[in-house]
Amino acid sequence: MFTTTLGEAAQFAGRRFVRVALLPSLVFCSLLGVVALVGGEQPPSALLRTWRAQPVEFKALLVGGFLTAVLLVSAFLDSAQSAVLRYAEGYWGHLADRSLGRFGRRCHRLRLLRSADVSPQHLYPPRSRLHEVRPTRLGNILKAAELYPQLRYGIDAVLVWPRLFPLLPEGLAGALATARAELSALLTRAVLACAFAVLGAAWVAIRSGPPTLLPACLWGGVLVAWTSYRGALNAAVVYGQHVRVAFDLHRLDLLEALGEERRSDPEAERERWKRICLFWHRGIPLHHETPPAESPRTAPDLPVAPAGRGISLTQLSLAAAVTTGLMGVLTPYV
Repeated sequence: MFTTTLGEAAQFAGRRFVRVALLPSLVFCSLLGVVALVGGEQPPSALLRTWRAQPVEFKALLVGGFLTAVLLVSAFLDSAQSAVLRYAEGYWGHLADRSLGRFGRRCHRLRLLRSADVSPQHLYPPRSRLHEVRPTRLGNILKAAELYPQLRYGIDAVLVWPRLFPLLPEGLAGALATARAELSALLTRAVLACAFAVLGAAWVAIRSGPPTLLPACLWGGVLVAWTSYRGALNAAVVYGQHVRVAFDLHRLDLLEALGEERRSDPEAERERWKRICLFWHRGIPLHHETPPAESPRTAPDLPVAPAGRGISLTQLSLAAAVTTGLMGVLTPYV
């Protein structure tokens, strides 16, 4: 069973890697190679003749270098998925957060306040949490999903989610993984499209390539990045809905796994989740221990005098006998 599960996990991880990192990296490197060849000084026909004239070893070396570059870009993108998602949510550095981030949060707060009476719960945090608004649309969608269990059940999603996810049924866990992979793939395409727009346009400008190639690289990359980001917003909405469903349907399964009782009272359940989250976050005990009952107070014992080194009655008798004997012996000589 363990071998089968491990094989399925490796197979799924391989599919996710191919979809999220390998294929976008292959397209990115191929397009950059085409731009490098077309944007150079030699025409494509001359380049083709030069390629045919090269030995087989040189061709194999170039192909191997290209595949190595693709694998390196794929490995980098696969390891940077969390960082890319954080940046897309609006978690930037101090300087960018105080300038661009402040402007983005102000714009989204105004948009939230100007919306209908009932704010779209899947797009923004509630109006009571204006301080939680993020500077990007993607960040607001994911923040709304993160705040949902806290507002509804008193659950801190950041603490509870790693413990709840292993208890989810296979169907819901697969849907969550698919939505997360789709979100990562679209964000990866957006990042690579932006990189292609910058690198391709810079190469064409430096090499004085065809005049139409520069705007094609620049605006083509920007268009692909924009459409990919729009698709990532839809994927984030789907992912957020799956997260809400997981907390709605399976939070009580986690309580049973922790040895807790199912509470029918919403307020009692809410209070219980708050205590559990405080225990996981700060180590505050779940049950407050009552001090042991004190025994009835009795009259204290009288203090005992410390044992001194006084002379006992036996010692006094012995000393008197010795003195009397000495006096009897010394009396004739006096």
